Amino acid sequence: MDKHYRQFLAIAEFGNISFAAEQLNLSQPTLTNNMKKLEKSLGVALFTRRSKGVELTEYGKLFQEQVQDLSRRHDAMLDKLADLKARKTEKIKMGTGDAWWEVFVKSALQNYCQQHPGISIQLEFGNHLKLMDMLIHGQIDLFIGHEIHGLSRRCNVHFTPILQDQEALFVHHSHPLLINGANHANAQLYPLLQVTPDQESYQHLIENPQPKQQEKERKQLGERIVYEINSLSASLDLLASSKAIMPYTYSMVDYFQQFGIVPLPQAEPPQTGIVGIYHLNEPLAAHINDIKAIFIESSSITRI
Repeated sequence: MDKHYRQFLAIAEFGNISFAAEQLNLSQPTLTNNMKKLEKSLGVALFTRRSKGVELTEYGKLFQEQVQDLSRRHDAMLDKLADLKARKTEKIKMGTGDAWWEVFVKSALQNYCQQHPGISIQLEFGNHLKLMDMLIHGQIDLFIGHEIHGLSRRCNVHFTPILQDQEALFVHHSHPLLINGANHANAQLYPLLQVTPDQESYQHLIENPQPKQQEKERKQLGERIVYEINSLSASLDLLASSKAIMPYTYSMVDYFQQFGIVPLPQAEPPQTGIVGIYHLNEPLAAHINDIKAIFIESSSITRI
């Protein structure tokens, strides 16, 4: 991608030409001059200069959206070219949440690999926004995760629902709420443990922030101690040694029992969500279609 475009994105991200120049290993005058050339070539002003930095103009915001899309397509092109050059055209590049790996993805992928021993695998774990970012950048071909409410239409992806999920509140088996009797009204008195929570760096994927905000309010994130951990294994370790409460899919109840982690009795109807497979809204390679079909068949939780 054009170097001036990349420089523009850096300034737009940091809001400061001096800091962007430092990150790009350029002098400030050079970067400033490059942006003037870019603005001249486009015939519009991209930045409004302020005393403490710069702000994007209306033209700048539109240009940022288009350049970000161009950057994603450029990265995807390079990735596909690299695969072709390495003669790895039959490679499964996919992502999944930790829960779905344990529930059905692991066994399905193992069976597929036994039947296709010559295929290459790239497996990514993470939060659904992180995996969505990887998907639209061409780093993975599909991922399994919760449906993302409020997702930007610019992502241009397809979602195939495969199962309905129920949320449970998990605690260590010696938690006070179990000993003294579960009272969900008192749950907010204990720390909330969030496994692979949303990260600010991926908020550009959200067009309508209201669903995410409602979820934060439901969990009362602004009123309690919160542990944010990007590892399920580490989350279980902390849960076992603290009084924290961990919202997670009920489908993991059997898996968690081996660690002494159990669900609180449900006082109200549980929160539900849809889990499915995301991929770009374009034709899939035959082997990607095959593995997608296997995942749909293997998802053994309550079907929609």
